[in-house]
Amino acid sequence: MRDAKGTYLNLTLLFFFIMLVSGFISLAINYTKAYRVKNNVLSYLEKYEGNTSYNDMLEATYRYSRSVGYRAGQDALGKAEAEGYTCPTYNGEPIGWCYKKNAPVVSSSELGELPIKKFTVDIVVFVNLNIPVIKQMLSRFKFFWMSGTTSQIPIMD
Repeated sequence: MRDAKGTYLNLTLLFFFIMLVSGFISLAINYTKAYRVKNNVLSYLEKYEGNTSYNDMLEATYRYSRSVGYRAGQDALGKAEAEGYTCPTYNGEPIGWCYKKNAPVVSSSELGELPIKKFTVDIVVFVNLNIPVIKQMLSRFKFFWMSGTTSQIPIMD
């Protein structure tokens, strides 16, 4: 009987260790996907001068996020929208990132030039950790949110 209890304990510890390691691997993979998507979205926003409704930009970010296997959960998108972010869609399907345009600021001019208005765009992408128990415990925190900001984009009047 003693051997059966020892075997049960060893198997339980082994199972727990395997689950812990695979959870860390899953987190690392999904964090890398979200980081790559964030950088890609920031570069496209700067390329298209902060125009978040431009269809080519939305299509490019959608295709890239799908090519790396990135998907954001609906609950994360809903929480971001509740905090004032706008989450774009492409062909009715959420892309998986949200943005918030900041108020324009007037930059100081050099050598008597006219001042230029510039703005930035804050974005947020989400690390999709699809392990039910962990997701329920940590869903209230912004631990799985990854934010970024574009460089200043000039407004052409």
